[in-house]
Amino acid sequence: MTDHLRASPPQRYQEISQHLLEQARQGLDQGDILQASEKVRGATAHAIKAAAQQRGWNHRWHNDLRDTANYIGFEYNRPDLRDMFRSLEGLHVNFYEHQLEASDVQDAIRGAEAFILAFAALHRAEPPGSQDHLSLTERADQERRLRRLISMTRAAHGAVYGEDELANLPPVRPAPVE
Repeated sequence: MTDHLRASPPQRYQEISQHLLEQARQGLDQGDILQASEKVRGATAHAIKAAAQQRGWNHRWHNDLRDTANYIGFEYNRPDLRDMFRSLEGLHVNFYEHQLEASDVQDAIRGAEAFILAFAALHRAEPPGSQDHLSLTERADQERRLRRLISMTRAAHGAVYGEDELANLPPVRPAPVE
């Protein structure tokens, strides 16, 4: 590992991600399923923060992480990464609800390792030039995600903020199909 204070923010997030993954393994070896669950979820979150930081996107809140994971998953046409992220998000719930067995958390650790490697490789790769693989609905969703990720919000920036945050929320009803 590099000197934490000398590393770039994305690199620090990546190193924290790896450290939390190791702590998850150790916690599970010691029988602490709850802490292992939260460490896996945290490792995933920090991997996503690295990607968001690299792109200059907001990454303070759960929704920012979800938007980043979904945006990049759609951008590169990787539904498997979006599915993995949703699955790994459930580990945060397990920290409070204690519903998973040790074998479930062990599977999640392997899933997180795969997610973190794939996600890191994608966010460093050149984005595809076209998003022709997206439907009109998916393109509209991507535009909303990106607006949220790059906009200044009251929550993230105090009294200084850009456009109305409500304008970036998804529609209550899907848009009619054309």
